[in-house]
Amino acid sequence: MGLTHEFFLVRSELEHEPVETVVLSDNLVLYIWDSLRWIPSFNPSTQENHIGLNYHGITIIRHEGANLLKDICFNWSRLFSLAPSTFQLTGDFVMDENGNGAYEKWNCTRDDLTKTLSALAAIAEQAFHENYSIVHHGI
Repeated sequence: MGLTHEFFLVRSELEHEPVETVVLSDNLVLYIWDSLRWIPSFNPSTQENHIGLNYHGITIIRHEGANLLKDICFNWSRLFSLAPSTFQLTGDFVMDENGNGAYEKWNCTRDDLTKTLSALAAIAEQAFHENYSIVHHGI
C-alpha cells in the first residue's frame, strides 16, 4: 500500500487501545490535503491547538474537528461515488533523472475509495456524538 495515515478512534486521548482504526493511503491524503487543513485539531508535540493534520506526526482531533472531518470525508466519498469503477487521480509533478517532468498518476477503485472515506466519516461521527477523540498518525 505504500505510505499510510492511520486514524484511531479512542475513548480518551490517554487511552492507547483504539475502538476502531481506519487507514488512508498517503496518495489519497495528499489529494484531499487542502480540505484536511480546515480541521481544528491539537498537536501533542507542541501542546498547541492547530488547524489541519500533522503530516509527519501525531494529531488529536476532538469534538469540533471530528464533526468537520466527518463532513469532509462524507462529501469526498459522495464525489468519488460518481466516478467510473476504476479511474486515475493526478498526483505531484515529478522530474526524472533526464529533466523530463510528468504528473504522477494513481490508479483507484471507486468502491474501495468510497468505502475507506465512508469508514473514516463514520468514526468521526462516532467521535463527535460520543465525545471520543481521533488520533491521527501521519507518515
